[in-house]
Amino acid sequence: MASEEPVSASASALMSTSKRQQIDSLSILLQISMLGLAFVFGHILRRHKFYYLHEGSASLLIGLVVGALARFTYPQDRFSNWFNFHEGFFFLFLLPPIIFDSGFNLQPGPFFSNFGAICTFAILGTLISAMVTGGFVYLGGRLSLVYKLPLLESCIFGSIISATDPVSVLAVFQELGTDVNLYALVLGESVLNDAVRHHDPIKEVKCL
Repeated sequence: MASEEPVSASASALMSTSKRQQIDSLSILLQISMLGLAFVFGHILRRHKFYYLHEGSASLLIGLVVGALARFTYPQDRFSNWFNFHEGFFFLFLLPPIIFDSGFNLQPGPFFSNFGAICTFAILGTLISAMVTGGFVYLGGRLSLVYKLPLLESCIFGSIISATDPVSVLAVFQELGTDVNLYALVLGESVLNDAVRHHDPIKEVKCL
């Protein structure tokens, strides 16, 4: 009897490992299929000139549908964990190519000719947006309309979300052939405001 227990335990561990490998393989296959479906769907939208739905929005809808199905079908399974957001994977593998592509394809002429306006939007505009957003969050907490936060944390929250990354807007500009100066203003502001809004809040969060 004593010799049978290690054998059964090793067999159970082997089956568990095999099941995990199958689930991981299926999850990777599904993610690749989603990526291919997003490319095909985006090509169909561009080919038929359907401007009411951008390919980025179509990819988002595909991800929402598949993620909801995985979550409600296998709520606590390893399969559904593949579709969770992982910060390390995003910052190490997804964000660097996006930043590199933005810098590599940047046209220096329109960017530096509008550098003064870009800095104004990126620095002054971001600061105004951060103060207004943080003030509304703080007042909303005092009025019990939202979660109550101290003034410092409200300002940190406002500075983090005060500026948005206009990835979809830039894609639409590129497809429509918008003026290069307008494109440079939006792209340059989006590049510089990240440094403005994240520098001090990250230092203050470390001090909390």
